[in-house]
Amino acid sequence: MNKWEYRRRVRHNKMSDDIDKPNRHRCAAAMAVCVLANIAFTICCAQPTASAYAQSADDVAHEVAQAACRTSMQWPLEHAQVIGEYDAPAKQWLPGHRGLDLRARPQDAIIAPADGVVAFSGKVAGKSVVTLRHGAETGSLTSTFEPAVTTRPVGAVIAKGERFARVEGGSEHCADGCLHWGLKSGGRDYADPSGRVRSMRVELKPL
Repeated sequence: MNKWEYRRRVRHNKMSDDIDKPNRHRCAAAMAVCVLANIAFTICCAQPTASAYAQSADDVAHEVAQAACRTSMQWPLEHAQVIGEYDAPAKQWLPGHRGLDLRARPQDAIIAPADGVVAFSGKVAGKSVVTLRHGAETGSLTSTFEPAVTTRPVGAVIAKGERFARVEGGSEHCADGCLHWGLKSGGRDYADPSGRVRSMRVELKPL
C-alpha cells in the first residue's frame, strides 16, 4: 500500500466517524430517555400500589380491632348477675353444671342473646323450658332457658335484644329465683355462655 492509498483510507475512515458520531449520540440519548421513562413508570405504578396496600392493611387492622371488642351474644337478663358458674363435666354423661345461673325474679323479661328462632317451648321433666336456635354468626349455637315461658310460637324469628320470654316457674338450679341459661354447640356439646358475652380484647403485634 502506497502512502496515497493510506491517506485516502485515513480520510475515508475519519469521514465515516464524523458521519456516525451524531447517530451514536442520538442512539445514546434515545436509550437514556427510554431508561428514564421506564424508571418514572415504575415509580408511578409502585406508589399507588404501596399506598393501597398500606391503606388496605390499616383497614384490616381496624376491622379486626373492632371485632375483637365486640361480643357475639348479650346477657339474657338486664343487669345480669351470675350466681352459678358453668362447670363442664369430664364426660357428657357425668354430672356437672352445663350453663349459668342468673339471679332473676318471677316475670323478669328474657332477652334474646342473639338472633334466632324459637325451637321449643314446653315442659321438660316438669320444668318450663324455652329453646332458641341461633344462626351461623354464633356458630349455630342453641340457647336453653329454664324456667321460662313464651307466647311466641315455635318457628318465630327473634331478633337479638328482643324480649321474647319471661321467667316463670321453679328451677332445681337454685333455691332462690334464678334463670338457668344453657348453651349447646352443634346441638350436642355444651358451651360456657360467659365466654360469649364477656368481651376480650385482642392485642395486634406489628409485623
